[in-house]
Amino acid sequence: MTAIAIRGGGAAGSYLYRLLKDHKINAQLFDVTNSYFKACGEAVTNAYSPKVPWKIIDEVHDFNFILDGTQVYSTHYRYPKWVIIDKQGWINSMRETALKPDKNVSWKNFDAVIDATGPYARDRRVVCAIRAIVKTDQQAPGVTLEFNSKLTGFYWAFPSGSGKVNVGAGFMEVKNPKSLLLEYLRKKFPGKILSLMGAPISIGKVRQKQNRIGEARGLVFPVAGEGIRPAAISAEVAADAIISGDEINARLEEKLAHMENEIRAQRQLLSIYASLPPYLRRSLMKRLFKKEYIVDAYLSDEIGIWQSISNII
Repeated sequence: MTAIAIRGGGAAGSYLYRLLKDHKINAQLFDVTNSYFKACGEAVTNAYSPKVPWKIIDEVHDFNFILDGTQVYSTHYRYPKWVIIDKQGWINSMRETALKPDKNVSWKNFDAVIDATGPYARDRRVVCAIRAIVKTDQQAPGVTLEFNSKLTGFYWAFPSGSGKVNVGAGFMEVKNPKSLLLEYLRKKFPGKILSLMGAPISIGKVRQKQNRIGEARGLVFPVAGEGIRPAAISAEVAADAIISGDEINARLEEKLAHMENEIRAQRQLLSIYASLPPYLRRSLMKRLFKKEYIVDAYLSDEIGIWQSISNII
């Protein structure tokens, strides 16, 4: 295989491009924008680090869970359970030579075309998330996840460097949660809004996975909305297949099967949760927060947690 085209310069596409270039593979990255930007919490479990290091801007030891305005669980770790990364800086450092695709590009000239265009294929259900970066004196320590039993989703508040907080919201029932987020900011994190952005997040099954990596393949954990680590892992798998001359899709199916089964289980449980009335959602959440091992596994995205939750339901 001598020539690879990568469509989409987000986490998966840019990382794959860099891995291939580091191994002298003839690859070209195409993206519709000159630089990467996307609304995101920028949090990653500390159990994973990419082969191309990212800059860590904060470490998270403390987690607070709020349900219907009342704190139901909090925990502290001696080591950083999560890290907050400079996602935009990491991605842009790997895609400096990205080209804008145009009508003159002939994909037939490439031995393989990898789709890393994220959720924009419009072949799956998505949720709109809104994220604000706020300069505020009300920055709470660690991470806060706040749930409303009337909605399927949550508000988040993550550290974002000195004096700043990354606050966002996403709910299955709300097409545009901007007004909800602004009201939440007014009550909880008053301050200067430095940035306000929205983005779709995949929560549904994609129609096809051939030659796709990252969110284009549907690799987002729908319960938490985490997509950075799955995107990076899929890029590593694709790169290994290309470098070794193996069939790409066979390698992706094999190496990502466990992750994709986990995502499928999360989709099913999310669907069940969304079908429950608020009083049952509230009861379920309180039961889950009493199980410390489930909260710990949730924060780690450990495989197997969703079977335990299924047993509780």
